[in-house]
Amino acid sequence: MKRINMHSLVLNVNDSFYNQLLSFLNQNKKQVDILEDLQDDGYPSISKDEARVRVSSAVEDYRSGKMKTVPYSQVMDEVGR
Repeated sequence: MKRINMHSLVLNVNDSFYNQLLSFLNQNKKQVDILEDLQDDGYPSISKDEARVRVSSAVEDYRSGKMKTVPYSQVMDEVGR
């Protein structure tokens, strides 16, 4: 049996191109049989400006002590459950 290697590809594209790409792939599923699975991470896209605002706010919350932090080991314990 021939082994097939699978790879992941991450594309960061604007909304209009994303919609065009999905439409193309959906219309050409038989011809585009190289795709194993098309996944959406479920997170809505945001602009770079919005990302900067969110990160800046989180950094400020951390620096001011408003953000609750937990040790890495505690996080890993929670994730492992």
